[in-house]
Amino acid sequence: MKKLLLAVLCVIGLCAISMAATDNDDRNTFHATLRGINETPGPVATQATGSFHATLSSDGTTLSYTITYSNLNAQVTQSHIHFGLSKETGGIMVWLCQTAAAPAPASDPGVPTCPDTTSGTVSGTITAANVVGPNGQGITPGTDFDKVIQAIREGASYANVHSSRSPGGEIRGVVHVGDGDRDDRRHDHD
Repeated sequence: MKKLLLAVLCVIGLCAISMAATDNDDRNTFHATLRGINETPGPVATQATGSFHATLSSDGTTLSYTITYSNLNAQVTQSHIHFGLSKETGGIMVWLCQTAAAPAPASDPGVPTCPDTTSGTVSGTITAANVVGPNGQGITPGTDFDKVIQAIREGASYANVHSSRSPGGEIRGVVHVGDGDRDDRRHDHD
């Protein structure tokens, strides 16, 4: 009987460890669904859609991401993650892609180039060196990577894609914790 009880406790312990690892993995993956209806100060009438997916490294020092957009009203100009709540406009924390028409600051090394069209996919990696602020909102350029991740985890960030027709942003979505593969319909809107 003691062996059976010990075996049951071991199985329960292994399940708990597995669930904790899954929960930790979920806290290190992020996603957003980008739509024109989510833009501020008012929505943008567009058929464009997009997605943002990211994974934080196990040591917490790099964020690998992919942003995808399609059917923009005009040519893409840039993409960022901003520090702001739903339906607020916040400052740029990190650049996701740039173009010749809208280059990233020289202090932000290695920002990928956006595909020069109305649809595309771009991937990159963000480190502390890529943080551009917003200094006025308490995020120090070049150092506060941990504050960027904290803002993302707390739902205080959004990803957006700008176009030449909508220079303030054409599509946008709050960045959420998790990979987005589960039923996230409640998160489809800001």
